[in-house]
Amino acid sequence: MLNRKTLGAHSALALLSLAVGHANASTTISPKQLAANELRADKAAERTLAKMTQEEKLAYIGGIGGWDVKPLTQYGVPQIHGADGGAGIRYTSEGNDPGVVYPSGPNLAATFNPQRAIDFGRALGYDTATGGYQFVTGPGMNLYRMPWSGRAFEYLSGEDPFLGASLAPAVVNGIQQRGVWAEAKHYAGNDQETNRFILDQAMPERVLRELTLPAFESSVKNSTVAMMMCSFQKVNGEYACESKHLIADILKKEWRYKGLVQSDYNAVVHGLPAAQAGTDLDMMGGQMNSTVLKPYLDSGELDMATIDDKVRRILKNIYLYKFDKIDPQTTHDMNSAASNKVALNIAREGIVLLKNQNDVLPLDKAKVKRIAVVGNLAKYAPPTGFGSAHVDATHYISELSGLQQMAPNAKVEFLDSLSLDPAASQWTTTDSKGNTVKGMKTEFFTNANWSGDPSATRIDSHVDMDWSTDDIPSNGDTANTSIRWTGQVTPTISGEQVFKVRADGAVRVWVDGKKIIDNGDGENITNKSIPPTIPESGKITLEAGKTYDVKLEYSRRDGYLSTMGGLVGVQMAWASLAAPQDLSQYDAVVVAVGNSSEYEGEGFDHSFDLPEYQNELIQNIAKVNPRTLVAMHGGTALKMSDWIDQVPAALHAFYPGQNGGQALAEILFGKVNPSGKLPISIERNIEDNPLYADFPNFDNTRTLKDLSYKNDLTMLGYRGYDKTGTKPLFAFGHGLSYTQFTYNNISVTPGVAVGNTPIKVSFDLTNSGQRAGAEVAELYVGQQHPKVERAVKELKGYKKVFLRPGETRRVTIELNDRSLAYFDEKSKQWVVDADSFDISLGAASDDIRLKGRLVNPFRQELSTTTSNPLPRSALKSTKVSQSHDNTGGVFEQTESENESSGNSEYENAAY
Repeated sequence: MLNRKTLGAHSALALLSLAVGHANASTTISPKQLAANELRADKAAERTLAKMTQEEKLAYIGGIGGWDVKPLTQYGVPQIHGADGGAGIRYTSEGNDPGVVYPSGPNLAATFNPQRAIDFGRALGYDTATGGYQFVTGPGMNLYRMPWSGRAFEYLSGEDPFLGASLAPAVVNGIQQRGVWAEAKHYAGNDQETNRFILDQAMPERVLRELTLPAFESSVKNSTVAMMMCSFQKVNGEYACESKHLIADILKKEWRYKGLVQSDYNAVVHGLPAAQAGTDLDMMGGQMNSTVLKPYLDSGELDMATIDDKVRRILKNIYLYKFDKIDPQTTHDMNSAASNKVALNIAREGIVLLKNQNDVLPLDKAKVKRIAVVGNLAKYAPPTGFGSAHVDATHYISELSGLQQMAPNAKVEFLDSLSLDPAASQWTTTDSKGNTVKGMKTEFFTNANWSGDPSATRIDSHVDMDWSTDDIPSNGDTANTSIRWTGQVTPTISGEQVFKVRADGAVRVWVDGKKIIDNGDGENITNKSIPPTIPESGKITLEAGKTYDVKLEYSRRDGYLSTMGGLVGVQMAWASLAAPQDLSQYDAVVVAVGNSSEYEGEGFDHSFDLPEYQNELIQNIAKVNPRTLVAMHGGTALKMSDWIDQVPAALHAFYPGQNGGQALAEILFGKVNPSGKLPISIERNIEDNPLYADFPNFDNTRTLKDLSYKNDLTMLGYRGYDKTGTKPLFAFGHGLSYTQFTYNNISVTPGVAVGNTPIKVSFDLTNSGQRAGAEVAELYVGQQHPKVERAVKELKGYKKVFLRPGETRRVTIELNDRSLAYFDEKSKQWVVDADSFDISLGAASDDIRLKGRLVNPFRQELSTTTSNPLPRSALKSTKVSQSHDNTGGVFEQTESENESSGNSEYENAAY
């Protein structure tokens, strides 16, 4: 779809084929430079600290504005500006456009490629610096537990702690190499949004250490992350930002964290325990300041050394990055070719091909002449989630546009009749002269219940009203306003029709005299949180050619947002759920379904079911056209079981970023061979989720106050499927390719573990198919006779390898002592028992190809301070190399190579 905000695919391809080295608008800092700066930073921080008064110190540990650290102008310390948005810079100063919209956290996780994580970090760091900011509030790295989670789309760990531990420091290193701070979030356990301000999560210590914390631990130990954001909810009875165990004991003492801990916004509820626990910067809450803390200093309950440590940490990081010396960049190069290329490459590797029955994909350009595209998600900017990570794409390639550009000789048609678009829905009404005209009669009332005569009347061509931008008749009391729309619809297809309304208030819809939508009082569901504007849908059976009356009544409510993917206003659309018979004439039907910022985001959890009766739409289309291809969107698993057996191909695109339309089209037509692997398990039914008994439903009504994690060690994700023997619809690590890979000749060296000597698991990986492509080989470890409860197997290594047809490579994946360890609650150390360990190697958690064995001859205890969740080679893959150019080591094949191989690879021979 090309409009003023769309980057058409031809111009996009031209942009992305440029020589894309970032200009010198962004400082780069190597780890060696940071080490050299450290002594200066220590001394400078101490000098400034010595000059500050007690009042200045207490004032300094409270943030300013939305995201900033206060200036100390009298001491030459500038205000430190933060940029919101872990998947792109959500806004910029001086009214400039936001930054590039990158693929979501699950897309990055699905790449199983630390190189992509480094590239993402460097690009996001560049956007941060060039936008004039000193830090960005990301990356997010919490675990995925249940498909309810509203913020799962932000997080890069998927359901596995090792995956998060390997990708998180790579992103952080990439960001900080650009000379800006990264901020790891949300520390810790923010893996659902249900009642996030009051929920108390009962998390056993082993769950914390083995599942929840490794990504954060790795970010501290393997990337020296500058900032850590503590989260809202309670962990074992204490708010996370007030937890001495989490912050003072584990983060700062055991891991020796040198950065600063910033609260999530308003996450400090009580100033004293937060200060004592180790939170260093209180954002917006106003609890860590002189008014609250000085009485405790005076009484001796709080010592000044605790406050000094907070100020010292903030100052040291400012001096370490020389923010006191370097003027911030103001070039605002927010849509650079290099950043666009990074976004495209992540999408290419982060879209997962779930099903490809009878090799219906890739589509053949020579044979496919007509393609139908269904679903509003394909028409405009690729979707993303709601909330602080939402970025509005100012430039993008829609999925419709991507298909049109990839198949220029085919007729690619978007079917408005099957898609819920307020701007395309057709209505009729009668004007003042009695003529039938297009649109709806609109009546405005200066009260909340449509009483009396309307204050104004007009005809709207569509029901698509936005209080923040439109000229709307009102007396100014918009909270005491109601509107009524009346008109008619005339379906062109007989069968069920779906009506959808999205509004910041109460709505009722009648069709043919029947009420089909009623959202009650219309108040927002999240109370103190940022309020989403969630649509309501209803359906009714109508006949083609007949005209039916439609009435919409809307009464506005306060408290909704027009930003972050929200809406203040009202929209209504309608479409057919029944498929026209002429749909059978198309060579392929691409159906875009799933969630978006309308249904998924920060502050609320969501349903497992597809919205808008999309499951029925897919079923109806598949009955008419057996070449139906489904692209699912969202940050989580969604229900697929009621239609997956009826379609030959399906992909999980997650939220693929502003160039996701191009990436999806390249995969569908085989220019890119899919290599993404699921970072989550997809259940057939929600009751199959191994943790369903512990969290049977999301609750945005503030009644759920306690949540148990007692079973997570063996029941989270693929661990639970292994334990129960239940087969998921699609397993963790699953992802198809257009070629085949075979595994042979495994060896484990040494076969007997000796201390922290690297254990090398080697094997032959062969591309036994006809196309070039990349395979993710996954290595799992399981203890044969555990003394404590352990999962059957756990991911402890992986490697992504690109191979030409017929090529074989000897691949080695390393393990270390932590790969075999569990956390012992008595000794408070990591422990490796004397035992034998099963080594499982395969293409997915349920597709093991090779097995080996490893013996640990004696018990080992490993320090929580010095042990590392990453083996040596995995740690190395998180580092930004000195030769790492601004494209992330990317190169382009020639078109002839692309066509001959059936693949468009863009990475060096080995990942």
